[in-house]
Amino acid sequence: MKDLAKYRGIIPAFYACYDEQGNVSPERVRALTQYFIDKGVKGVYVNGSSGECIYHSVAERKLVLENVMAEAKGKVVIIAHVACNN
Repeated sequence: MKDLAKYRGIIPAFYACYDEQGNVSPERVRALTQYFIDKGVKGVYVNGSSGECIYHSVAERKLVLENVMAEAKGKVVIIAHVACNN
């Protein structure tokens, strides 16, 4: 990594957002992403060890990450955590 400065600042863990049926909600993921951008964070840490994310399926993780990236549009640093629960 050449430019570590982009990783300085507030980079919160991104929690999954669910609808009333308990499914990951793309709309709520986008809304939370925009909320963080509006608050001035430097980036977000997506699908990490914040709790529920490690138990998501690959499809759910992909859905969260795709919607964070689509909403962020390069405005903040995205750190995508990859792991498994075993």
